Amino acid sequence: MRKFVAGCLFAIVLLVGGVALIVYLAWDLVRPLVATVTGVTEGVRRLGEITDIDRQLTTTTPFAPPESGELTEAQVARFIRVQTAVRAALGTRAEAFADKYRELSRRPDGTSQVPSLPDLVGGLGDLPDVYLEAWRAQVTAMNAERFSRDEFSWVRLRVYQAAGLDAVRYDARDLERALEAVARGVRLAAPEVSLPDVPARNRELVAPHRALLASWLSLAVFGL
Repeated sequence: MRKFVAGCLFAIVLLVGGVALIVYLAWDLVRPLVATVTGVTEGVRRLGEITDIDRQLTTTTPFAPPESGELTEAQVARFIRVQTAVRAALGTRAEAFADKYRELSRRPDGTSQVPSLPDLVGGLGDLPDVYLEAWRAQVTAMNAERFSRDEFSWVRLRVYQAAGLDAVRYDARDLERALEAVARGVRLAAPEVSLPDVPARNRELVAPHRALLASWLSLAVFGL
């Protein structure tokens, strides 16, 4: 009887020890993934600061877009100056966005895709500091050009679309709303985006800047 009890106790010890070993090994494998997910989530939450940064915009008057959907030469020039200022402020750190864009736009089979809004928000969680700095630079440049967020968003979409870069479907406002949703714990869904037709006048105004705009694509996809 004693041998039987001793054997049972020994078996229990082995079982507990085996379970502990499996848990330890499993955690050792899972720990890097957990750390990565936690870090990205924290990064996304930090990006909630963009709401405060946007409050620094000095032009807040409502913008009424023209029914024709046509840009003006002055709007295009102001927009180009804002974007140039943001790129200058980032310098070589803009490459971080280029690397992330290449990662998100590549499918497992090697083909390319337009990153979804949830993917973009998740990608930003890896680089919150540089993104917040870029957002501050954008707001500063928008103030210098007297852009409201309404007008800037409207101009931005039409400039990139006129350049044939429909991949730029989301702007800073879309990402701001998405980040606020993530901060509240709301499940993020990919919205349907409807792009307007391109007036011939817009193509004419944007044509001289097409190469420059294409070089900014990796940043523009992130709303910058």
